Amino acid sequence: MLIIERYKVGPLETNCYFITDNDTKRSAIIDPGGISSELDEKIESIGKENIEYILMTHGHFDHIRKAVRYQKMTGAKLMIGKDESQFTKDRRLNLCRIPMPAFDVDVLLNDGDIIKLGEIKIKVLNTPGHTVGGVCFIVDNCMFVGDTIMKGTVGRCDLNTGSLDQMMSSILKISKLQGNYNIYPGHGDMTTLDDEKKNNVYFRKVQR
Repeated sequence: MLIIERYKVGPLETNCYFITDNDTKRSAIIDPGGISSELDEKIESIGKENIEYILMTHGHFDHIRKAVRYQKMTGAKLMIGKDESQFTKDRRLNLCRIPMPAFDVDVLLNDGDIIKLGEIKIKVLNTPGHTVGGVCFIVDNCMFVGDTIMKGTVGRCDLNTGSLDQMMSSILKISKLQGNYNIYPGHGDMTTLDDEKKNNVYFRKVQR
């Protein structure tokens, strides 16, 4: 069974998620864009050695800025979409206005990759649009979407490497997934795929 905990981090109140396979207690951190004392306490309580991955939906600073800190704390592997490889090194891409040391990741992810976390499987779904190499992470009926989707809308596409055409293709791809999903966005409240199909103008456009 998947356990999900949310921590709001950084000046943009990014949603950083801590996910755990309840059977094995193996865990991963998604989008550590800032420091959370509550997250630090959680890591200490569950055991640093149980944190296997640090997953990044895309390379903007508010989703990656403290990835290296949490890697040093836990020894977890850093993972990001393959087309985001330069975002961790280039401030023009990650949009960080304050010093953030460049860093490499351990694994570059491809569409359809499966990451095993304990007894659960995390599927990688390429969803460019907000950035050129953004990805979503699907676990059972849960989807961690970064800034691809926010309740009632989508992430902005006017930043470096963004593309509205790619975003619409990604929304179409997500809309074709079978079944309902709980959607955990990078900012704001969670939603569901069914709700977005009904209420999100971008989903309605691609379904016409």
